[in-house]
Amino acid sequence: MAGEFVSVIRPTNQKGGSEEGKGRSYPVLPVRDTVLFPHAVLPLTVGRESSIQLIQSLGEQKTILVVAQRDARLDVPEGEDLHTIGTRATVHKVVKMPNQSLFVFTEGTERVKLGAFTQTQPFMTAECEVVPEPALEKTAETEALQRNVIAQFQEIVTSSSTLSDDLQTIALNIDEPGRLTDFIASSLPFLTTSEKQELLETPEVKPRISSNPSRSASARSYF
Repeated sequence: MAGEFVSVIRPTNQKGGSEEGKGRSYPVLPVRDTVLFPHAVLPLTVGRESSIQLIQSLGEQKTILVVAQRDARLDVPEGEDLHTIGTRATVHKVVKMPNQSLFVFTEGTERVKLGAFTQTQPFMTAECEVVPEPALEKTAETEALQRNVIAQFQEIVTSSSTLSDDLQTIALNIDEPGRLTDFIASSLPFLTTSEKQELLETPEVKPRISSNPSRSASARSYF
């Protein structure tokens, strides 16, 4: 990839919100037509001046809130223009492109609910509250749902000319059903932003795995 390397941050072991005190503000990165899931690594193209300033302001603390816009057409979104559920994320790498935009590699850590906005200029910052994922009791039903989700995801990957076969191996090695569903949702290019946002806004694992992203309306129309 052409571009000037700006920084590389080694991944750190991210724990839940227990170590992140309530009332703390984080920079908010609005994104268009994109949803970042926990545990997913996503490269983001950052071109807005406010977003570039946000990334450039990061010091040792590389934590940001990645939140999808309700209307991707807005060039200067405000707090009310963002979904209330987003993802706390760590910035691992930033590359400056020839057109002065930034290519930012982010890793989601956990679902969060936006709280009060504490700054609007030159970029937004906001408090947040971790959205906990209720524990899912392992039963014959949930295990069958998980097997079905994996099987249908494998079918999609096998029949696709663009999805890497490595995705099947990764899915097979994810034991947690909630994390599995998030991984599949983040890997399917045909899911709409609204479909992904709906999954992000569903912390309960059983409804997420029952919905099975591989069987969505977008999936059926894709093939």
